[in-house]
Amino acid sequence: MWDKTRYALASIATVVFAMLVITWLVRLVLDIGFDLNLDHKYWLRDYLGNLSVALIFLVLVKRVAGTLLLSSVLIIGFQLANGAKLAVLGTPTSPDDFINIKNLFFLVDGWQRIAMFAIVLLPGVLALWLVRWRNLTTWITFALLGLGITAVAANSKSVQRQLDRQFGNSVWNQPENFKRRGLALHLTQESVRTLAKVGKTPTAEQVADISSELPENSIDTTQIARRNVHLILLETFFDPMTLGAEWVPEDPFPPEFRKLWASTDNSEMLSPVFGGYTANAEFEVLCGFPVTENAVFFEGWLRRDVPCLPAVLAEAGFHTVASHPNVAGFWNRTHAYKLTGFKDYLSKSRYDTSDSVGTFLLDHSYYEQTFDLLGKLAEGPVFNYMVTYHGHLPYPTNENYPDMIKAGRDDEALLHGYLNQLWYKSRDLMTMLEQLRSDDPDALIVLFGDHLPFLGPNYGVYDEVLGLPKDRDEFTGEMLEFLVSTPLIVIDGERGPLPIGKVPLYRLPSLILKLLGSENGGMFDWTINPEGKTVRPVYGMHISLDGDSILICEPGEEIQPGCEVTANWMKRTRTLIADIFTGKQYSLEKLKPIGDS
Repeated sequence: MWDKTRYALASIATVVFAMLVITWLVRLVLDIGFDLNLDHKYWLRDYLGNLSVALIFLVLVKRVAGTLLLSSVLIIGFQLANGAKLAVLGTPTSPDDFINIKNLFFLVDGWQRIAMFAIVLLPGVLALWLVRWRNLTTWITFALLGLGITAVAANSKSVQRQLDRQFGNSVWNQPENFKRRGLALHLTQESVRTLAKVGKTPTAEQVADISSELPENSIDTTQIARRNVHLILLETFFDPMTLGAEWVPEDPFPPEFRKLWASTDNSEMLSPVFGGYTANAEFEVLCGFPVTENAVFFEGWLRRDVPCLPAVLAEAGFHTVASHPNVAGFWNRTHAYKLTGFKDYLSKSRYDTSDSVGTFLLDHSYYEQTFDLLGKLAEGPVFNYMVTYHGHLPYPTNENYPDMIKAGRDDEALLHGYLNQLWYKSRDLMTMLEQLRSDDPDALIVLFGDHLPFLGPNYGVYDEVLGLPKDRDEFTGEMLEFLVSTPLIVIDGERGPLPIGKVPLYRLPSLILKLLGSENGGMFDWTINPEGKTVRPVYGMHISLDGDSILICEPGEEIQPGCEVTANWMKRTRTLIADIFTGKQYSLEKLKPIGDS
């Protein structure tokens, strides 16, 4: 008996010491290799989270060597993956990432894809091998864990409030949340938050409380002009000259593009994302509502058939076609496009991808093939929604498309690669536009960039240009506006390019319908911004643009001065989003058929 007790204590002591070493080694790698600037006064929380995982494995595995192997693979793998996500996208791992995990495999190639498979699969394989499945203690442990999770799920709201009081929570400063908690606690706390949201869609009474403010009547589709609409999302498209001559000494855009954009008064679109998550930009431009949460909306949040722009135009007699030369299911597009009203979806399998750099089909080939396919598909007016792929990180090149431009700093390989992608991409765009405007002179053409490019860990070049603070809480409104602004070009047939100004992406469906002659915007009218203000939700908070003034409005019980109107707009909009796209759609009852009293 004494020998067993002594062995158990020695095993625990070994695991305790090993996790201490692993925790500090990982933290040093994250600090040095990923430049995360961890606050080491919170190291104990990180350590205790790692230790808790290891001690559970010790109970299941029963052997020290196996426990350390399984714990090390899981903890080190997920810590490094979390560091990579923070460095690239500026946000830590969240429960939604486990829903989106399949998409990550398509974003990387070679050794990176092998590493991703290892991080995801190896812990499971090791667990199957190392866990003592025939031991009664193992099943008792699983039962206790299951009971614990069930109890937390049943009381998720109160547990969430208690965790937030104890460890803090910033809705929009997720990197700081991670740094104060450590990865294990951060994932636990955010998983509880996710559980608290599941099934918590608005009630009929909650929707009724705001319905009196909503305009009525559905869109009169007989008013919509039957002319082609080409809505083109340009992957990672923004104006690099705003970085300054030190970084971009030569303009990658051709003079024809500059002239075209200038004819719109250099209109800009305000994106919901930075550096990635194209699907959120897609949701906004298709459905006319902002993304307000730190999640990929197509994955898990869009669950209902909704009268988004494709559905409205389909009802008006348009042939609705979405296209993107990537794997069909990436970001759950197959399902999302169906729910939003597309009749056809052209994905990678429909394209000859031989004219590519890396895995990215060149835009000129994508344009040519898509318009050829449209000629065979479309009957009557077409709503042609195109999502380009060339220009995506990591900005590869090959011998067929040599470098045509240099970055101002030789050590900025990502910027150099991006500028050369943009050089080709912008010229392909202008060639396509010239042909399209000649072939389809009455078409409504809308072009926009989905987000700014990733140019180095922790905002990289942008940090150098803007002098970004280490703590996101200290970002100014001007900084956030810069990080979400991309070119917007609207060509209204024979009228030509229009000066649109600076608009949030979610307002484009309403603009498109207006330009097509509709007097009523249906549910898109429900996101009209408060008078004199432009609201851009980003990172879990929102910025309010009012003339030359830009105000950061953070969520919380206390509303900051100047944010009262937009905070109420945000609260109402969040309720509508939860009801329309995930819930019972009580608010859509406001959309009376035209002619009803």
